[in-house]
Amino acid sequence: MLIQRGESEQLLNARVEKLESDRQSAIETSASLQRRLATSDAEKKYAERSAIKLHKDKAALKNTLDKVASQYLHFDAICTKKNI
Repeated sequence: MLIQRGESEQLLNARVEKLESDRQSAIETSASLQRRLATSDAEKKYAERSAIKLHKDKAALKNTLDKVASQYLHFDAICTKKNI
């Protein structure tokens, strides 16, 4: 009976060690995933800020092109009047 108890205790200790190892592995995996999520969130925020900046730059370029086109038409009209 004592032998069986000793064997059972050894089996239980092996199971406890396995569970502790699995738990530690799960903790490490969780920490790794949390770091990856934080990195992804930072990259997402950077991309969003870049998209906003690009949108503003696009609007500014469109305004500049509109002004240049308007000035060109105005200049062309003046040149045309002088040639008439």
